[in-house]
Amino acid sequence: MSGVRTFGKLGNRAMARMAAAIDGGLVLTGRSARCRVENVSRAGCRLRLDEPPLLGATVLVRIERAEALGTAVWVRNGRCGVTFARPLEPRELERLRWIVEHPGEHEKNIMASATAIWR
Repeated sequence: MSGVRTFGKLGNRAMARMAAAIDGGLVLTGRSARCRVENVSRAGCRLRLDEPPLLGATVLVRIERAEALGTAVWVRNGRCGVTFARPLEPRELERLRWIVEHPGEHEKNIMASATAIWR
């Protein structure tokens, strides 16, 4: 038997996803939108947004400093699943994990960076 075998909560996924609640962005042909990243792995993510892309659409997902080109593989009820064309780098996923685990410190860092620009 060949191919990736999955089991349990992974379903058809090759990699487990990390639960997240991070603001992100989605760029499609002709428009961009804000979204909420509900979970993420090196291979893909689940997004919640007002106007999801069409099934099969090519999208660019922006999560903090990470950007990933991908395809909308399912769409329903204001959510969509995106499979990335290339896996996120481990360091990118580690940064996202830090943000999820340290939201207060992350917010302070954002404010410090924003105020430094205005000085």
